[in-house]
Amino acid sequence: MMNRKLIKRVITCQGTIQLVTALSVLAHREREQQHLGYQYENYLVIYELYAPSEQVDEFVVLIKKMAELVSDWKAIVYISPEELKNIEIKLKTTGYSKIFKIVHELVGIDSPNEIYLCRNWQFGNKLLINTYRSAEKICYGDSIGIYFSQNSPVISPVPKISKTPLLHHVIQDKIVGLIRNIKHYLKLKTVLKDIDFNIGYFILPNILGEKPPMKVITTDKLSLLEKFHKMRCLVELEYVDYLCYKIGNAPVSVLLTSNLSEADRMSMDNEIAAYKKFLMTEKIDPDSVLVLKPHPRDSEVKIRKLENTLADLYTEVVTLSKQNLFFLPFEVFFMAAFLNSDLTFTNKLRVFAVSSACLSLSLLFNVPCVVGFGEQITSSTFYENYVGSRLQHEQDLRVAIDAIKDK
Repeated sequence: MMNRKLIKRVITCQGTIQLVTALSVLAHREREQQHLGYQYENYLVIYELYAPSEQVDEFVVLIKKMAELVSDWKAIVYISPEELKNIEIKLKTTGYSKIFKIVHELVGIDSPNEIYLCRNWQFGNKLLINTYRSAEKICYGDSIGIYFSQNSPVISPVPKISKTPLLHHVIQDKIVGLIRNIKHYLKLKTVLKDIDFNIGYFILPNILGEKPPMKVITTDKLSLLEKFHKMRCLVELEYVDYLCYKIGNAPVSVLLTSNLSEADRMSMDNEIAAYKKFLMTEKIDPDSVLVLKPHPRDSEVKIRKLENTLADLYTEVVTLSKQNLFFLPFEVFFMAAFLNSDLTFTNKLRVFAVSSACLSLSLLFNVPCVVGFGEQITSSTFYENYVGSRLQHEQDLRVAIDAIKDK
């Protein structure tokens, strides 16, 4: 019997939804390579989670638990912000070979065949893609498989500018973002190179108006659904039963928050006020219940304040604050709590979202989504230098939702 070729894969991870997406891309890739009879050896690298420091340990624990539930791993490692900072400092005085050796020792492998990343910028990503530059470099995107460039409105921080119409905001945002990126590149080019991906696997390529600058394979939603389904055991059935009992047959609004104040897009008080105004832009059904799903990078303090602020709008506010539910992708809880066996909804449902988190619910389950704060709320609550890019992102999300409906 012939020995099967061993393919060693480094899979990088910066969050729970990113992990699910990466795992679905691995499954798609394995189907493509099935006729080659490969064996696989997997290394998971968790880093740059950008969560409040007191929540990071629990975040890492759940990512590891999710990963071990779905796949076998030669190693699962977490590279802390302190370790990355130490490497960044060493880059100023240490050559490539010593830096790469440090990364090899942290990850547990010298020469993988493939490396999977959600993006090829930000320090941790650049470090890993430079360290393993001989590997095939595969992009799986952010969220459920969406390409975000460094200049995407949702990503790029923007300097303060005067109040101007939306188009002028966007143009100025892009110009200043480009200047900032050039300065950043000039600072780092002698240390970490900009390295392109060989190929990208995306479930929704171009959905937010950005064309991935690489060869693209469009994946289907079946692998993604399969991974979400396997993780349903992470949701405590007793807790789901308890929540369903509290909700009963009432209409349900779901608010998917984002880490806007934590990312310094607005103050915490303004973010809380913005969510309340956002929910009030739509008619709230009598006796309706609000399910509050925090973003994994939200602070617990903000969520508690938000819960109290919204209590007067609904008969019940249910916050998914238990550890697994706080960090677990909402899609997993949604399947357990709000889908019947025939895939119909258990309750009248409506989702309020301010980020790309709404796209998967629309794509996978055809859930009605209300997207974005809108111009009035955004202009009065976001820091002035973020208003233009924020409005552009919301516009892109609405176009994306419409495109998904037409599929």
